[in-house]
Amino acid sequence: MMASSKPETGLVGRLGRLTGSDGAGCLPRYQGMGKQVAKGSAFAKALARARALSDEQRLTAVAILRREGELCACEIQAALGLTHATVSHHMSVLTAAGIVTARRRGKWMYYQLKPGVFAEMP
Repeated sequence: MMASSKPETGLVGRLGRLTGSDGAGCLPRYQGMGKQVAKGSAFAKALARARALSDEQRLTAVAILRREGELCACEIQAALGLTHATVSHHMSVLTAAGIVTARRRGKWMYYQLKPGVFAEMP
């Protein structure tokens, strides 16, 4: 969420001193820069990934998958000490964010990191 369009007291003066020009004149440039970045599809994808990784258990699951390659949900459950339902929820969040891929083999769900997922960050 972008901040208010009304600048903080003193910001225009600081921008003027920094740039050597009229701070009020360069403010729209910076505001536009922030809006342009936030509108990009790469930004939306990165934001979804950051939100998915903001949970300690999900970040731990990603670290484990990075070390081990592919793991069954029950192996992740054992590593994290969580219930099956909680692991399933966390893995669905990671899958929806495009960080993890899932495949079913019989009754078992296997997860691994999506190849090149961290190379796609903006």
